[in-house]
Amino acid sequence: MLVGKVKKFLKDESAGALTLTAVLLPMILGFAGMGLDATSWYMHKRTVQNLVDMAAIEAVHSANYFEDGALAAQVNNFLSDKGLDSGRDTLSLTSPPLAGDYAGRTGFTEIILRREVPLNFMNAFYAISGEEAAVFVSSRSVAGTLIIGAQCIVALDPSANRALNFSGNTQVSAGCGVASNSTSTEAIYLGGTAELTAALAMAVGDIEVGGGATLTTVSPPQSFSQSITNPYEALDIPASGACDYTGTTRARDYDILTPGRYCGDIIIQGDDVVFDPGIYIIDGGDFSSNANAEFYGNGVTFILTGSTAADVGTVNMNGNTEAELSAPTSGDYQGILFFQDPIADYRATTALFNGGSELSLDGVLYFPSGDIAFNGGSSADPSCLQIFGATVSFNGNSNIGNDETICDALSLDATTQYRVQLVE
Repeated sequence: MLVGKVKKFLKDESAGALTLTAVLLPMILGFAGMGLDATSWYMHKRTVQNLVDMAAIEAVHSANYFEDGALAAQVNNFLSDKGLDSGRDTLSLTSPPLAGDYAGRTGFTEIILRREVPLNFMNAFYAISGEEAAVFVSSRSVAGTLIIGAQCIVALDPSANRALNFSGNTQVSAGCGVASNSTSTEAIYLGGTAELTAALAMAVGDIEVGGGATLTTVSPPQSFSQSITNPYEALDIPASGACDYTGTTRARDYDILTPGRYCGDIIIQGDDVVFDPGIYIIDGGDFSSNANAEFYGNGVTFILTGSTAADVGTVNMNGNTEAELSAPTSGDYQGILFFQDPIADYRATTALFNGGSELSLDGVLYFPSGDIAFNGGSSADPSCLQIFGATVSFNGNSNIGNDETICDALSLDATTQYRVQLVE
C-alpha cells in the first residue's frame, strides 16, 4: 500500500506551478539582487573616476599655492561637496608621479582614490554573521601642465567666419602654431588646393578643410579649444606730439629715412631705401610701397595711429616688393615691427603684404582692429615672424619662420600657450 501512495504522489500534477515558483523564486531574486549590486558597483566606479580626474586637475592648479600635506588637504576640501565620502574613501596624492609615462616629471600630479562599496543584497546574507559584504574600487589619474606651443599666426576676431583663411593654391609653412579666436564653424578654413604645414592648429570654433586642401600638423588639430591671449593689448601708443614730417613722404632711390613722427603717408617708390633704427610714428597716414620698390631697415618699428579712429592708417606693400625689415631687440617696442593703433575703425582697413619671394620680415605684425592679407612670406632662413590681425588670410606661398634664436632676441615668446590637462 505504501508503494502505491508514493506512485500516486509522483504522478500528481496539481500545484505544479506553485512548486516550481517556490523552487525558482530564490534564484530569480538572487540574480536580481546580484544585478543591483553589480550596477551599484559600476556606478561607484564611474563616480570614483570622475573624482580622481577633478582632483588631479585641482592639484595642478593648487600646487602654485600649496605643497605636500597642505596640498592634499586642499584637494580633499575641494572634493568634499563633489561626492567624496570621507568614511569610505581613501585618497592619495603623489607629485611627481611614481609610475607611468610621467613618472618623476615635475609639474605632474598623480591621484589614486580607493572606495569601499557595500553590496546591499549580499549583506542580507552576511547580516547573520555580523559582517558586511563589500568590494573595493579604485581609480588613478595624472594631470600636469603642458606647453602646447607658440602661436605665430593668430586671428583675434571672436566670431568672424573664416577668420584665419588659406585659399586658392597657397602653400604656407609655419614653424609654429596657428590659431583663431573665432567661434565660427569655419574659424580656420582651408579651401581650394591650399596647403598648410604648422606645428599646431587651434580654434575656439571649428576647423574646416575643404576641396583639395591639406592640413599637416605635428600635434593633432584642436577644434573648440581655448582662446589665445592678446599679448600686446596693454602696449601703449606714444603720446601725441609735434610732427617731424608733414604731408606725404616719398622715399626715392637711395633715400635714408630717420625715426620720428610722420604726419601723413610714407610711400616707398625707389630702390635701396634705408630706414635708420628707431620708432616711426605714422600719424594719420599709410605705409605704402610701389611695385618693385626695395627698402631695408634694422631695429625699426612702424606705429600707425591717428587723432581719430578713422585717421588710423594701414600697410600696402604692392607686388614684387623687396624688403628686409627687423624689429628692435630692446626698448618699449622690442619685437614689434608694425603696430596698428587698436582704436582704428574695426575691420575698416586691410593690411596688404604682397611682397613675394623677396619679402623678409622679422618681428610682429599687429593689427588687432584690421584685417591682414598676406600674399608673400619670409624668404630668409632663419627668420622669426608673428602675425596678429582681426582676421588673417593667405593667398600666396609663404614661409613663416619661428627660429628660436631670433625669436628669443626679439622676446617673441608671449604667445606660448599652456594647458592643464589629464594625461593618464
